[in-house]
Amino acid sequence: MKNLFILSLVFFCGTLAAQTPEARDSEEKVIIDNDKMKVVEHVSLPQGDVCGLGMHHHEPHLTIVLTDAKVKITPEDGDSQEIEVKSGTSIWFGDEDTHSVINTGDQPTKMLLVYLKE
Repeated sequence: MKNLFILSLVFFCGTLAAQTPEARDSEEKVIIDNDKMKVVEHVSLPQGDVCGLGMHHHEPHLTIVLTDAKVKITPEDGDSQEIEVKSGTSIWFGDEDTHSVINTGDQPTKMLLVYLKE
């Protein structure tokens, strides 16, 4: 029984070590992807990436905030700002921009990004 426990512990630790920090700190899941729209759910742990890994960009989209969030947004030019967004907030982003967004709060964040297709 002791050997089974040790083997399980080694497997579990090896699985954690094989993951990148980003894989443990944030999760992206496609909810809908059809010819009209793509909906992506982003969940981020504290200090994790909120809507994409590192510096990234998005096509124009609607963001729907599902949890209160405190985030640090850093655009490509490097001028960071921290903001707090309340659950239920919806924001339209019409322009592409490159940025990183980090969860600076002490709770997980959850957001939906809705991309319309032509």
